[in-house]
Amino acid sequence: MNYLFLGIEGVLDTERYRNILAENGLSGKDSEGEQYDPEALQNLERIIEATDAKIVIASTFRSDDYMQDLWKRKDLPGKVIGITQTLYREKSIGDIIVFTNDRGMEVEAWLEDNATFPFKYAILDDEDCYLEAHSDHLVLTDPMTGITKEVADKVINLLD
Repeated sequence: MNYLFLGIEGVLDTERYRNILAENGLSGKDSEGEQYDPEALQNLERIIEATDAKIVIASTFRSDDYMQDLWKRKDLPGKVIGITQTLYREKSIGDIIVFTNDRGMEVEAWLEDNATFPFKYAILDDEDCYLEAHSDHLVLTDPMTGITKEVADKVINLLD
C-alpha cells in the first residue's frame, strides 16, 4: 500500500495560481470551495495514477468531513482515506512557552494506527516540519508553484 501525506497550502493552493486569479479579478474560492492550481492538480493526478497512492491530508485544513466532501464535490484526483490528527508539542521561544502542532508526530501516529503492511509513504508539503525519520520520505514544494512535474517525479520514484 502506498500513502501520500498531502499538505494543501503551497502544494495545491499555490501563490502563482492565487496571483493569476487576483489579476483576473477572481476569488480564491468558488461555489465548491477552495480553488486549487490546475497544474498542481494535474501533477497530483500523475502521482496517483503512477503509484495508486491513497491520500492522507496533513494540513491545517483538517476537518475530515470537509476535506472528504470537498474531494468528492470537486472531483479531485485520488481518494482521501484519512486526515492526521492535530498533535501539539511545547516549544520555548525565549521566556515564552507556545504550543505548536507537530506534523511529524502526526504522521507517525497515523501510520502506527492505520497503515496496512507492507507500505511505502511520501510526504508532500511546502514546509519541513517533520521528524528526522521522515527526511527520506519528504518532498518539499515551492509554495509559489506547488506540485510541479519534477516534484511529482520525485514522489513517484519514492513510491515505486
